[in-house]
Amino acid sequence: MYAAINRRDVKSAVACIDQNCVYQDLNFPKPFEGRAAIAQMFEDTLSQVPNDFEFVIDDIAGDDLAAGLTWHVALGGVPFPNTRGASFYRLSTDSGLIVFARDVVESPVKPGKIAFAIIKLVTPLARRWLKPQNHEEKSLKESTNN
Repeated sequence: MYAAINRRDVKSAVACIDQNCVYQDLNFPKPFEGRAAIAQMFEDTLSQVPNDFEFVIDDIAGDDLAAGLTWHVALGGVPFPNTRGASFYRLSTDSGLIVFARDVVESPVKPGKIAFAIIKLVTPLARRWLKPQNHEEKSLKESTNN
């Protein structure tokens, strides 16, 4: 898929995607659902980046049905600053194609220890808004996800 994207061959990249795929690129507020929406996201992305923009795979780990990888972006073969990422892909047991994807891209803003101070500050508000699940609900949810 990455090789196809680097060639600007969206049709071949999308051939790796299951019809029912949910693609979570965490740069976007909502996931892309279905092959057509994902194809449009690929098209939109490639129309906004230079022709020498390419993904370089750094490492891959996984099994027959899932893979995680780390990558960075290069421009003209030169690594571009603050463009590292990690992605996770799960394959469908039926189609063998990507049925779930999540991309996490490095933030250009590096808050460091301030991030923990912010978490500590907002935790009381989060506790008020978030509803804890009881043990039965949590167990049911976990069993349906496996």
